[in-house]
Amino acid sequence: MLSFLAFAALASVGFKAHAQSVTSYPPLNGGKSVSISPSQFKFTDTKIRGVDGKAKIESVDVYSDPTTGQHTTFSKFSPGFKSKLHSHSHDYYAVVIKGELENYEPGVKPVKLLPGSYFYQRARKAHITECVSKEGCLIFVAQSTQMDVNIPPLEK
Repeated sequence: MLSFLAFAALASVGFKAHAQSVTSYPPLNGGKSVSISPSQFKFTDTKIRGVDGKAKIESVDVYSDPTTGQHTTFSKFSPGFKSKLHSHSHDYYAVVIKGELENYEPGVKPVKLLPGSYFYQRARKAHITECVSKEGCLIFVAQSTQMDVNIPPLEK
């Protein structure tokens, strides 16, 4: 089984200057609130490719480090990205910010998730993630522990 933290590693490489740390107390920035403009985001290539071998995912973490624990991350999918069947070791929650995304289990009819749509991905559940829009997709992910990608999935 190929199990890797590439999805999460992307964030740890890219956007540390503004990311908050879960373990820091008092909070970073002297405990002040933090606002980050999208123009400050520096997306990095996760090295995850779609089934076509070309479409990719780029990400930026905005809270903590997804390779080690609780985090929030923006993930950008190339137009036409379709993942291999995979799973994650832990649950995560996501909101579609841009584009049309489908996140579905085998044998289940996909639901088009438009901007503002929410989805929950159960841990260890095999699924496919697909960006079906021409302009690409952007999602916001929140997870209480580290992100990983398991191919083949942990459970089918």
